[in-house]
Amino acid sequence: MSETDNPLKSLITQFARDFAAWSLNRPIQAVQPLNVEFPATPIQSDLLFRVLDQEGHELLLHFELQGRSSHKPMPYRELDYLSRIAFREIPLPLGPGTPRLHSVVLYIGEGAGRGDSGHYTIYGPDGSVSLQWQYQPIRLWEIKAENLLQLKQPALTALIGLTKLEQPKYELPQALTQIRTVPDSSERHQLLATLVTLLPTEEVTKMVEQLLEQTETLLIDTPYLRRMRQLGLQQGLEEGREIGREEGREEGREIGREEGREEGREEGLQKGRLEGLREAILEMTVRKFNPLAIEYRQLQANLEKIDQPETLQELLVSLLDMADMGSFLAFTHSSWQALKNAPTEPR
Repeated sequence: MSETDNPLKSLITQFARDFAAWSLNRPIQAVQPLNVEFPATPIQSDLLFRVLDQEGHELLLHFELQGRSSHKPMPYRELDYLSRIAFREIPLPLGPGTPRLHSVVLYIGEGAGRGDSGHYTIYGPDGSVSLQWQYQPIRLWEIKAENLLQLKQPALTALIGLTKLEQPKYELPQALTQIRTVPDSSERHQLLATLVTLLPTEEVTKMVEQLLEQTETLLIDTPYLRRMRQLGLQQGLEEGREIGREEGREEGREIGREEGREEGREEGLQKGRLEGLREAILEMTVRKFNPLAIEYRQLQANLEKIDQPETLQELLVSLLDMADMGSFLAFTHSSWQALKNAPTEPR
């Protein structure tokens, strides 16, 4: 298991060399993870690596993960991160041997990071440059799934659920085929689990589960996917038996069972996905903030009110950026209020 429960951070950490080569667009010799906590400050970045490329250049590679909302504008967050990384990792005087620095923001969710150029300049009184910084924004939701598949990098293929799936019936089988080429069984199973975890909808998740072999399905071992399977099977059988008993004829019972299994499975998958996401948020919150019991119970209550997997996924990503427990509690409450006040679409 990775040091973090966030599937995307786990993926980048486990396959750091692949992500470094992709973001830096060059072959990589070695990658070493670095401490992301900055002393005497609550600031913590997401992922930081020391990279050595094929030409022998030393680089510091920083990844930040961001959903659709942020309590602080990303350009100023990046300025803060970059300056702290430079202060800690790049000694003066600067010269030809100074490590190079590159930062990547991975934007997750439709619309996240729209308009962020990654290049910012503040000018002095005479119009000269007073301060300038830059980073690489990657809006995963804008990347076409077919373009990701063309890279033929299984570690990147696991991101396909966060990209633009235009032909899922064609693209998802290709993704599974690429991941199945990974020779190491533990890495292969981790990539399959990550791919399923990051899928956007229950419909797409069901499509991938049908494509997976039974042995692969059993080896995908994430807490809420296990719960989804268990609840779906149990509730589907119970609903099927109940409907079947109400029918007077054998044919009616058989139809009832089949319809009940399908209906129960769908409902069970949805409930399992919601419960698993809530558990992941609670566990990450405990690890990050060690909240008081009253704060923990309040967070539980807030999460129970939210019945949209997309909103819970956004909360899970946003948790990485929260500075304290109070801010996260306020954010979960406002997320629930937004859902509560949202107009209901007619069926």
